[in-house]
Amino acid sequence: MLIHLKSGFLLPYFYDRKRTSLLKNKRIKNPLNFIAKILINKHVLFPNTSFFLDLVVDVPGHGKVVVDIAYGGAFYAFVTAEKLGLDICSAKTRDLVDAASAVTEAVKAQFKINHPDSEDLAFLYGTILTDGKDAYTKEPTTNICVFADEQVDRSPTGSGVTARIALQYHKGLLELNQTRAFKSSATGSVFTGKAVRELL
Repeated sequence: MLIHLKSGFLLPYFYDRKRTSLLKNKRIKNPLNFIAKILINKHVLFPNTSFFLDLVVDVPGHGKVVVDIAYGGAFYAFVTAEKLGLDICSAKTRDLVDAASAVTEAVKAQFKINHPDSEDLAFLYGTILTDGKDAYTKEPTTNICVFADEQVDRSPTGSGVTARIALQYHKGLLELNQTRAFKSSATGSVFTGKAVRELL
């Protein structure tokens, strides 16, 4: 699937399977071999390829929790904050971080992640807690990304947004070329994105 992302102030880098050559604009590469096609108007276009749905994870302190894992430049586990007893908009950041970190560690311990092209990318980067509003609406859906060593992304997370778009499209909750807005519960910043076409 090819995803189109527009960020308000941050251009993320994404792993590129060399399928973005349809556009002849600038290509940026960082030392971690993540690539993005950067368009002149600050939009990003790149493919999304992998996800795992409805995995039951035994999370200490929370019991059995159903999560989705998706790739949008990195692998993330997705779960609604409500399933962990939290409100994404009103809970303390520390509580959200602790819950997301517990999910990340549980997934890492209970599942092996495979990347279709690179074993170096076959790991869970973090967990994104959402408001559960995955069905399309013009209003932004809110999430918070807790990644690496319990770091919190101030943005909605470019690679996380693309993974959410792929999940929503796969589940029939989002149509091609239907723009969706994603808001960070940490700062209120917003990204928009859409699935533009399926790749074979």
